[in-house]
Amino acid sequence: MGEKFGPIVAGKFYRDNPDDLIRQIEDCYTHEYGPGELPDVSNEELASPVGVVSPHAGYPYSGPVAAHAFRWLSEFGKPDSVVIIGTNHSGLGSAVSVLTEGSWETPLGSVEFDSDLGKELLDFSDVLEENSAPFNREHSIEVQLPFLQQLWGEDFSIVPICLKEQGQRVAEDISSALLQSAPGGTLLLASTDFTHYESQEIAEKKDGRAIDAIIDLDVEEFYRTVSENSISICGAGSIGTLMDFAISKGLQPAKLQYATSGEVSGYGREVVGYGAIGFR
Repeated sequence: MGEKFGPIVAGKFYRDNPDDLIRQIEDCYTHEYGPGELPDVSNEELASPVGVVSPHAGYPYSGPVAAHAFRWLSEFGKPDSVVIIGTNHSGLGSAVSVLTEGSWETPLGSVEFDSDLGKELLDFSDVLEENSAPFNREHSIEVQLPFLQQLWGEDFSIVPICLKEQGQRVAEDISSALLQSAPGGTLLLASTDFTHYESQEIAEKKDGRAIDAIIDLDVEEFYRTVSENSISICGAGSIGTLMDFAISKGLQPAKLQYATSGEVSGYGREVVGYGAIGFR
């Protein structure tokens, strides 16, 4: 069976009552900065790989931007497996961690881990280690799950990956492992926020440069832009992995939404930037 993880941030980042949580997710879809409509869910099997960048803050701040990512995903069908690459915010455990056994609980139910795919990724990767320590205090994986559960219930499995090391070498390694092992209908989800705690003007300018590099599928330019402009993207490695995977698979990126915590919540002199970007 394996270890059970979460819920870690239920009642903090999102509501802990199932009915209230569903309403909160629906409100994210219809929010001014959301897509404006609920998802039109396809229960067909996902026929080819897709990827998405989605934020991982509290739903009152990043939820409407995340809703753009999941509204976009809903049209293409249910994935065979969802590989969620999050950020190690606690600093615990190994530099690049994965879970292969167990499940993650949220108020909407339990999501099982894709043990077979997780173990294959370990076999093909030089950097991944099985280590549960980072996940015991990590929100960047969990906040994606209620949105996925609202689409497909418990009828999907995940491979959670947590990056403390965010460099390009790690991104290339994980991408290579995914290319060798992931089934055709895989969803690769890069969980990240963009600029942290700067003014609206500075956040927009910095994040715009990073998003331009992402849309151009220029991995080296993306990393160079983040470094030279001191952009505090917490999941640069997850984005880099998705970009490298997308290039190899011939996936094309599309900017779905960008907004800041100040815009979505209506207050805050220092904001956090959130982006939703689809790859298909």
